[in-house]
Amino acid sequence: MGGASEDRERPGLGAHLWRPPKTRDQFVGLGLALILPLAASWLASEIAGFKSFPGLTFLAATVTATLVGRLSASAVATVASAILVASNGLLPQAADEEPLVSLLALAFFVSVSAAVAYALAQKDAASDRGGLASSRIEDLARELELERNTLQQVFQQMPGGVVVAAADGTVMTNERAGQIFNVSIPGGHRLEEYRDMPELAALRAFHPDGTPYPPEEGPLLRALQGEVVLDETMVVERADGSTVTVQVDAAPIGRSEAGPEGAVATFHDVTERLAMQADLARASERLRQVQTITDAALGGLGVDDLVELLLPKVRDALGADSATLLLVDRTGTQLIEHSTVGAETDGADVPVPIGRGIAGRIASTVAPIVADDLSMHEVERKWLAHQMRSLMGVPLVYRGRVRGVVHVATREPRHFTPDDVHLAELAASRIAAALERAALYDSQASMARELQRSLLPSRLPVIDGVELAALYRPYSAEHEIGGDFYDIFPHGEGTWGVVVGDVSGKGPRAAAIMGLAAHTVRAIARYESKPSAVLTALNDVLLREERVNEEQFCTACDVRLKTDRDHLRVTLCSAGHPLPMVVRADGSVAQVGEPGTLLGSFHDPELRDVTLDLAPGDALIAYTDGLVERRESGLHDGQRDLADLLARCGGFTADGIVTLIERELIDAATIEDDVAVFVIRKT
Repeated sequence: MGGASEDRERPGLGAHLWRPPKTRDQFVGLGLALILPLAASWLASEIAGFKSFPGLTFLAATVTATLVGRLSASAVATVASAILVASNGLLPQAADEEPLVSLLALAFFVSVSAAVAYALAQKDAASDRGGLASSRIEDLARELELERNTLQQVFQQMPGGVVVAAADGTVMTNERAGQIFNVSIPGGHRLEEYRDMPELAALRAFHPDGTPYPPEEGPLLRALQGEVVLDETMVVERADGSTVTVQVDAAPIGRSEAGPEGAVATFHDVTERLAMQADLARASERLRQVQTITDAALGGLGVDDLVELLLPKVRDALGADSATLLLVDRTGTQLIEHSTVGAETDGADVPVPIGRGIAGRIASTVAPIVADDLSMHEVERKWLAHQMRSLMGVPLVYRGRVRGVVHVATREPRHFTPDDVHLAELAASRIAAALERAALYDSQASMARELQRSLLPSRLPVIDGVELAALYRPYSAEHEIGGDFYDIFPHGEGTWGVVVGDVSGKGPRAAAIMGLAAHTVRAIARYESKPSAVLTALNDVLLREERVNEEQFCTACDVRLKTDRDHLRVTLCSAGHPLPMVVRADGSVAQVGEPGTLLGSFHDPELRDVTLDLAPGDALIAYTDGLVERRESGLHDGQRDLADLLARCGGFTADGIVTLIERELIDAATIEDDVAVFVIRKT
């Protein structure tokens, strides 16, 4: 391929005229330029026939030398001939013997000789140029053929399918295009001719959403109209019914006033890549679903709450219509349905014996079962045969022991894949462990409730002229025993003792301090009539027993009630505890009592008694700080909200006051600690 540099180096006419001949020709030509004029001189001098035309003899010598040695030999031969002609007296002589005639004859001879030599050299130069041009054309033809072959190889070896169309519709394709579409695509035809080929006419193209590609919207046709198409996805249905997904790029080639001179389209088979991406997406989704099941299983929930949360997740993760959990009963001989989502079932009244039916065989073999067609399997529970077409079940195994079976079912025929089974087994392993924790959780919660109940009065006494109401609401995500308590006990003729207390913290240690405090107050109240004396004695017991510390403390409000026909005499003392509130019959509210020292922290606590009377319709409300403390607001704001609420309780019964407090301050908000409330109302 010639470039600009090669054009600059190409020799011109002068170079061809003065180009030196080959070395051998040069020496021969120069030799002839010297020898031939001597031979011509001898012929012209000695032979009569040459004497008449001596110039022609020398001209022949010059021409011969020129043909061999070109202009260099011509110049030597001409000069040598001129010298020999002049020296041998071979020039024509004028009658008056003037030398001018001889000089003119010599000049004429030299001019003719030079002209003949130049003409011969020009002819030779033209011949050289023609030969060079022919050689150049042959070189260009070879280079063009080589590039054409290279282009064809690249065209055929491209990893994607390539289709090139000229403006007149003539098409060229590579082999990969035919391989992608599983059809032979001959090249050299026009676009309209391909539509008539049966194999190509059988190809059908669709958008990814399934809508067909109109023929005029083909990427190659659009590129022929000047449009650039990038990363367009097509789904092509082949003649054999299989499909291939291709990614298409198309662009016009060149431009003229009439439009593009052609177009090229490339097709890349992305079927496997998209399938891998889909598999990866499904795997990620499965992992996310397993994670949601795991997260739910790790939550601190009881069995019923856990199953209610997990079963819908299992059903949705496996794309089923229903999910069922069956648990092995206490005898270990049959499965009992615990719960089902997505279908109406036979319920727990229809057990499944171990070893019978699908679920029974899953439990006995400790292996999953896939029933793509339920009609081909024996079932113990009729709802499966009546409502479902396919089923997959896996055992629930915990520490080597089968605890139950979980199965999912579909109303339409469904083939459950090994991936589905694996996901179900992962879910089952987490459910089995979660159920064990949930059962233990339920047991611990039950124990906590029973222990808490044993530390509170089983029922409130009946006191003439007095209404009593109490509320206890524990708060613990782990169902630990709280430290809040209340108690009421007789204190003599017409006198009663009431204590509301709070031990910080949760668990057995708090319960132990709470039990000690409640029983100590009861015991000491037999001998001490003043609440401050009772709480001082409790402080000494806590210090002696070393039951409290800086992180765990005890507060209490001790109250003495003495009934009378017209009023109720109340004496109270607060030890680090929120001060009680009094709501009068007219709705006015006031905080009563004086703050005192925490119990179990100091040897000489400051505790003072306060006495007041409750008239008919008045009520005293003692409570723990869990009722009024919230993270977003302080104790003062909580007590203000309680006072505002109690202002609406004028004329309410004790039960009515407790109900309003429970609805407005506990149920309507998120409590962050245990709550105990005790209401004393004079009727």
